Amino acid sequence: MNQRSLSPPPSYASVVNELREEYQHNFDELIRRFNISPIFAEKLNKLKGYEIVFICDDSGSMKAPLGDVTNPLGPQKTRWDELKETVSIVVDLASVFDPDGIDVYFLNRESMVNVRKSSELENIFAVEPEGSTPIVPVLRQVLREKRNQIYERKLLILEERTTTGFDLAQGSSQVA
Repeated sequence: MNQRSLSPPPSYASVVNELREEYQHNFDELIRRFNISPIFAEKLNKLKGYEIVFICDDSGSMKAPLGDVTNPLGPQKTRWDELKETVSIVVDLASVFDPDGIDVYFLNRESMVNVRKSSELENIFAVEPEGSTPIVPVLRQVLREKRNQIYERKLLILEERTTTGFDLAQGSSQVA
């Protein structure tokens, strides 16, 4: 007969305490990594428990260069490059506050859910942007998919795009 050591499961209080300590450790590490002031850290801490969603513009307009293009031979940073950098920082920051990871939606490609580290997005950002700017259908999709989670906790949607146009063929000016 196989005898196993049967120990009782950990108490609820010990699990909660462990999660609290893990959060505090991750939060402190975030503050050190990004050299965040105590005042701003206190404000950031209010994001704890939010369901955080990022909507990224991956339309063809994101290939456009940023800033001064007077040196055509030099490396040109694009809107897409800037978006990659921004999302990378925000995912690493926000994943501390959203316990199940950040959900990253795109306008023209599949979304990635439960992202905990920016490195998880490297492959999807390696593909060049293309397509239109259907923000309204994607926003509707996010609200539809997050409907149940909104009842449990607050939803924070960060929309990142740098286009000036609106694709009327893909949506209307009303979201809901």
